[in-house]
Amino acid sequence: MRALVDLFLHLVAIDSPSYEEDRLALFLEHELLKLGFATDYDEAGNLYGSLPGRGEAILFNAHMDTVALAIGATPVIVDGVIKSDGKTALGADDKAAIAAILWALAQIKEKEIAHPPLKILFTVAEEEGLVGASKMDPSLLGPVRYGFTLDVTGCVGTAVVQAAWHDAIVATFTGRAAHAGFEPEKGASAIMMASRAIDRMRLLRVDEETTANVGSFIAEGAKNIVSEQATVVFEARSLDEEKLITQTDDMKEKLREAAAYYGGSVDIVHSHLYGGYRHDRESEPLRNFAKACTALGLPLATKTTLGGSDANILNALGITALAVTSGYSGAHSTDEEIPVSELEALAALTLELMRA
Repeated sequence: MRALVDLFLHLVAIDSPSYEEDRLALFLEHELLKLGFATDYDEAGNLYGSLPGRGEAILFNAHMDTVALAIGATPVIVDGVIKSDGKTALGADDKAAIAAILWALAQIKEKEIAHPPLKILFTVAEEEGLVGASKMDPSLLGPVRYGFTLDVTGCVGTAVVQAAWHDAIVATFTGRAAHAGFEPEKGASAIMMASRAIDRMRLLRVDEETTANVGSFIAEGAKNIVSEQATVVFEARSLDEEKLITQTDDMKEKLREAAAYYGGSVDIVHSHLYGGYRHDRESEPLRNFAKACTALGLPLATKTTLGGSDANILNALGITALAVTSGYSGAHSTDEEIPVSELEALAALTLELMRA
């Protein structure tokens, strides 16, 4: 599969940080057109491809963007493992999936392999919180029986059968400014309000299905002035939607209590970033994924995750989508890597899933 490795190395060499995927999108559109696909874009920049076949359509989805750390990646192959030179991330998240999809499609065309109608969705800005998928246009995709999102860290052969609901809270505290040395008692510290709220929240590992975190705390101002404003960003995730509601309600209550305690106010913006999903053992994509793994002799595994992928958005839109592993590890870091054997397994599995 030398052509597969070369394709992956070429994709990695095309910088595509979030919101700067245009050059990669043009390359991918050109490749899809050569393979007989009809292509289209939506206003967000997501790329759609459609190839006729027999029966009902199956979707294959990956994202085009990488984290900024992957800009300028210089891949090297050491003992059968593809990694960066240690100065950047590699970008295997999610270009390993893109390479596997393109390679499998090329095999279908070259060997005239029978297949169902195939739909391709390459999204933008996934790393920014599934932005591209959340803005996708289902009408450009058309009817889909089920789909696969190739975008999970780990050895090929694992499917995510349960993924989390994910919310964000931005809290802006407003107090009263006062000189910290001359008349601090006339002030109401926004920093103290935020700190009190954080101290009283259940954070980090809340329970076996739920987490919550403080992502940032910004309170600009002179050191000798009682802080008038502070902005804190939180997130919460849970495999159980009701638990997430309980957690975020409690967080918002703590924010209001802290503001009132110090005589200030708080503006709360609560956003539902994406919904979770569950696949039971009778899920059609899971059954077909298991069948393909068996055919290739790949060990099959399933797992739950508190992370998100485009599959969260697709399932919310009524498209039954299964997120599966893409063979890489160390994503978003200079340790990111993928063994050639895993890349080859991913490509072979993708081809098997595309067969009629």
